[in-house]
Amino acid sequence: MTYRRIFTILFTGLISICSLVAQEVKRPAIWGIAKMTFLVSDMEMAREYYGRFLGFDEAFSYPSPAGTVVSFKINDRQFLEFIVDKQAKEKKRLVSVSLETESVPDMLRYLQAQGVKVSPCVTDGAGNEVIATQDAAGNNVEFIDLTANGLHRKSKGKFLSENRISKRMHHAGLYAEKIDEQDTFWVKILKCKEIVRYPLDKTQPGVIQYLGLGDCTENIEHYSPCDENFSHPCFLVEDMQETIYTLKERRNGQTVNRPSIGKTKRWLLNLQTPDKTRVEFTEAYCIK
Repeated sequence: MTYRRIFTILFTGLISICSLVAQEVKRPAIWGIAKMTFLVSDMEMAREYYGRFLGFDEAFSYPSPAGTVVSFKINDRQFLEFIVDKQAKEKKRLVSVSLETESVPDMLRYLQAQGVKVSPCVTDGAGNEVIATQDAAGNNVEFIDLTANGLHRKSKGKFLSENRISKRMHHAGLYAEKIDEQDTFWVKILKCKEIVRYPLDKTQPGVIQYLGLGDCTENIEHYSPCDENFSHPCFLVEDMQETIYTLKERRNGQTVNRPSIGKTKRWLLNLQTPDKTRVEFTEAYCIK
C-alpha cells in the first residue's frame, strides 16, 4: 500500500471522527430573549423615554468594556440596557441581543463544533456568564446565563412598575442586509424554526422573516431594509387601543404614530425615540 493511499485513509478517518464529534455536541436550550442593549446619546433622554413614557423601572448599572451599562427591567428575565455614546445618532445603535441559555460552556463547545467564531466565556460586569459572536449581518449575538449571584437574577421581584406599557418582549427585530444569508447561523446552526417568510415564493429574495427560537415562544424577526438601525425590541400588549390611549396620555412631547396591520394580520405600532431608535408593539392575536 502506497504512502499516498495510507494518508488518504487516515485523513478520511480523521474527517469522519471530527464530523461525528460535531454531531454529538448538541445545542443547549435557548430559553428566550434575555436583553437587548442599545447606544443612547443621552441617559436622561433614555430615562425620559423608556422610564417615564414607556414605564419601565431603572434597576441597576454595571461596568462593561463599552462603558457603563444602565439596565431597565421588563420582567424578571428580560431587560433593556443602554450605554451612552454622544455620537449614537450617527452609529449603529444596537450593541447586542442576548439569548438566555442554560449552559454557556456547552453553547461555546456547540458553536465551536459548528465552526462558528465565538469569544471565550467570561463573567460580565453584572456577574453573568456570557459568550458572543456575530450573525451574517454583523449583529452581535450573546449567549448568557443569568446566574443566581448576578445583578439580573438578584433583582427578581423588584423594579416591576405597574406603569410599564408591556410585561414581555415578544421578539427582537434584527437588521439583515440579505435575509437568505442569515439562514446558515440562525436556522442551520441555532436550529431556529421558520414561522413565516415574505415573499412566500422562496425563489425570490426574502424581505421579512420570523424565526421561533425553539425552546420558548419568543421570536427573531429579520427585515431587509436600507437601514441598519431597523433593529428594535417589540413588546407584547393585550389591547392596542388601550396602549395607544395610555401613550397619548403620557406623551408630553413624544410622538405617537398611527397603528398599522402587519403581514401576520396583527395590530402593530411603531415608534421612534429621539435618537431614532425603533420601538414596536404588537398584539398576540390576529385581527378579527
